[in-house]
Amino acid sequence: MPVKINSYGGYGIWFFRRYYSQYTSKFILTSVEKIRRKKINNYITRFCQSERIPDFKFIMLETVNRCNGKCHFCPANIYDEARPYKKMPDELIDKIIMDLKVHNWKGTFFPQVNNEPFIDKRLPDILRKIHRELPDVKICIISNGTLLDIKKLQEIAPYVSDLTINDYSEKYWLSKNCRELYLYVKRHKEEFKNINIVIKRRYDGEILATRAGNAPNKTRKNNSVSSPCIYLFTDIIIFPDGKVGMCCNDCKETTFMGDANTTSIFDIWGGQKFVQLRTAMRNGRTAIPFCRECDVIDAGSREKVIESE
Repeated sequence: MPVKINSYGGYGIWFFRRYYSQYTSKFILTSVEKIRRKKINNYITRFCQSERIPDFKFIMLETVNRCNGKCHFCPANIYDEARPYKKMPDELIDKIIMDLKVHNWKGTFFPQVNNEPFIDKRLPDILRKIHRELPDVKICIISNGTLLDIKKLQEIAPYVSDLTINDYSEKYWLSKNCRELYLYVKRHKEEFKNINIVIKRRYDGEILATRAGNAPNKTRKNNSVSSPCIYLFTDIIIFPDGKVGMCCNDCKETTFMGDANTTSIFDIWGGQKFVQLRTAMRNGRTAIPFCRECDVIDAGSREKVIESE
């Protein structure tokens, strides 16, 4: 199916996520943790017992560290953003792509971390380059859709496997822009037959996870999720200046695992800093200061990948 709308259970669930989000957040996070805990622990055990360190499954590349969103739950919203503006040089993007190509890496490539990817006007060219040099890599984009129009959608469609548009609003129905995109794709299915597009109805004031204690609208920090986090074992995150961060919840770019400007990202992934953190994470989040207030549970993408192994 070229396009579909995800409402997270319809209006009833959306109503609770808006008006009772503090409670639904805690219920969902603790419930999902219990369901996935065994699977995650088993994968972490296999990872740590492997003769060679398994490759990361996901790479997230923040080409520009800015978002135009107003989401209350995100530290990168236009009101709470505190990072100095950075844009990744073309040379560094090329170097990272070559690192992946030389290693014959196959996985999922996200051209964003905590930013809105369509702010970077180079995005179509970056996607084209990734697709050309890494034809077996799956390219996924997550966007708020506000800068996306039909022309831009047509431009990226040949290169992207999955496009998720989070339609943030205070109302249940789709925004005008997303509605236009939805109707166009429905009427031109053949044009978008190779890209999966999901438009998600989202409430921009919802209380979600703490994001390592940085979520602006969650005053109560993590008090219910303690099991190990999967991200250290599946994801590598690269900020615009080439610094590799600990995970995508480092919204303020405070962690440092290595420098992709001067070091292969695979050497960083297998380096001592990551090894030490993974060893600590086996005992749970409280073993790592950065993770103690974090109750993020992956939405399911990582679990699907480790299930297939």
